[in-house]
Amino acid sequence: MKQQTEPNSDALVSRECVRNLLTSLHGNYEYFKPTNRFYSSCGINCRRWAKLVRGELSITVDELKRLCHAMNVTFTAETFARQLKLFE
Repeated sequence: MKQQTEPNSDALVSRECVRNLLTSLHGNYEYFKPTNRFYSSCGINCRRWAKLVRGELSITVDELKRLCHAMNVTFTAETFARQLKLFE
């Protein structure tokens, strides 16, 4: 039986999105030091997180929603669009 997911939950987002989000919240993405509680709350392991921050991998929409929930950021289309435009 195939598990039903939201449409576009596996869609990839810009590689700079995680770095842009952290920069907008903390001033510099390097200032954010995740804890084990953070990893478990957003469901992203340490190795994947490091690759996402460095821009080696793209985050999925589902992961981005969980990340925003873990960081107490409202996930809206306007917020998301602003994150992508930060470094243009």
